[in-house]
Amino acid sequence: MPKDAAVEEFARLVRALKARDGRSYEALGRRLNASASTLHRYCSGATVPEEFAVIARLAALCGADEEERRALEAAWAAADRARRPPVPEAGRTGGAPAPAPAPAPAPGHARVP
Repeated sequence: MPKDAAVEEFARLVRALKARDGRSYEALGRRLNASASTLHRYCSGATVPEEFAVIARLAALCGADEEERRALEAAWAAADRARRPPVPEAGRTGGAPAPAPAPAPAPGHARVP
């Protein structure tokens, strides 16, 4: 799923929860210990929360069932991966290429240290 599509799917699910609940951003924010502007950014797709916990609390507050909660968590995970920069290969530092491994000894010849 492309980056924008993953974030938009997550935002769509969060917006659906909020719309179904009917409370304002301010009212939900007070119950979740989050600001109204933060919730609005999640609903618009402008940001993705660092952790799923606030979304899990929103789901519970808005009466989401277990299937909806799992869908939200999967969408959050995809959006979270999409917003993070790619992780460099293990053992690589900077732009220098990794050294090539030493060639194996020819058959019948022992390697001498």
